[in-house]
Amino acid sequence: MTKTATVERRDVAGLFSALLSGALAIPAWPALLVLFATAGVVQPRLLSIPFLLIVLRQAVPLALSALGQCLPMIARSIDLSIGGVIAVVNVTLALPMFSGGPVWMSIAFPLLFGALIGLFNAGLVAFVRASAVVVTLGVSVMLVGVSYLISGGAPGGSVHPFVRDIATGRFAFIPGVSWTFPVAGALLLVIALVAAMVLRRTAFGHALYATGSSYGAAWLGGLSVRKEMVVAHVLSGMFAGTAGIVLTGYIGTGTLNLGADLVMASVAAVVLGGTTFGGGAGGVVGVLAGAYALTFLANLMTGMGVGKPAQLIVQGAIIAGAAALARWRER
Repeated sequence: MTKTATVERRDVAGLFSALLSGALAIPAWPALLVLFATAGVVQPRLLSIPFLLIVLRQAVPLALSALGQCLPMIARSIDLSIGGVIAVVNVTLALPMFSGGPVWMSIAFPLLFGALIGLFNAGLVAFVRASAVVVTLGVSVMLVGVSYLISGGAPGGSVHPFVRDIATGRFAFIPGVSWTFPVAGALLLVIALVAAMVLRRTAFGHALYATGSSYGAAWLGGLSVRKEMVVAHVLSGMFAGTAGIVLTGYIGTGTLNLGADLVMASVAAVVLGGTTFGGGAGGVVGVLAGAYALTFLANLMTGMGVGKPAQLIVQGAIIAGAAALARWRER
């Protein structure tokens, strides 16, 4: 074997190793490729631009929840109260005082409420050092109970027209093109751009990654790790409130347990996007890809005639696999 052939083999092996490492770092990308390839064979219409934009609109609540979830997860925490926040936001926005009141109330309340819940979670996690899983799960259960009290166990009503427009509105992105871009999708992209800049270009973002890499080293280095944890949980609550606005706009009325399925799905989207439980890794683009992959998968299985029980089994397997992958990467 010549020296040139040996070098070429090493280059190929190095390229394969780099691709494998990249796939393990952000599994959402190879997952999307597999899903698109499968759709191209069994359901080609799913790859049309109009349908891909429909999937984008459907993915917005999950993507917003996952963007919020990735912040505490980067810092070795987690937020399982997302479903409870969305449930309260949903039944509240359907009350007459909100649906018939000024639009700022329907926007300000979810953000403020989510921030307060995040602050409460952070107080127990960052200062009392209670388990984030136990605290946020308990808060979620309490919030579901609050949503029952607010709705009287029989939710209904309607939402403000502006909330409906955010969730279901569309606009012509390119003049002369028949397909239109969802307003919710544009809102998601703007929020994601801001989140990416915050994580990569601000002192808070750098401190958050440092806290996730090594809490003790970050503390010894003079970083206010508790403050970073508080901000991460507050922002997570605000993202959940925003997801509640969009999801409520989709439904158009109050309903019980809305958003409960987004809790673990958001964790799966975050892990598929390359964010581990700590480790100082992860980013916005990967999280968006993870949320889109999960939403596209649900549409693909529906198009293939897969029933809801089987869909739940597959989604559960993905969540479990994502958690196992995250643990494997940490080692």
